[in-house]
Amino acid sequence: MRIVVIGAAPTGLGVAYRFYQLQNNNVDVAKNVELIILEKESSPGGLSRTVMDENGFLWDMGGHITFDHNLPYYNEAVRWAVDEWNILTRNCQVYF
Repeated sequence: MRIVVIGAAPTGLGVAYRFYQLQNNNVDVAKNVELIILEKESSPGGLSRTVMDENGFLWDMGGHITFDHNLPYYNEAVRWAVDEWNILTRNCQVYF
């Protein structure tokens, strides 16, 4: 069987990472399955990537904001994929 993941943005990469874990743990449902990731861009990341133009300027394709949702597989995949994070503590309030 083949599983096709369309897009190498964070969600697609997270699916691939979790599937990789299942295969390495010999989970029956992951046996004899080929996982394919299709991405139309030349690099992964979707709107969470940064590109460099011909002058060396870096452009963020999206907001680059990732929230911790207390989802263990997601958080593990994020830590696995990126060596270093710029972590900011959210400090916002609404006054009426």
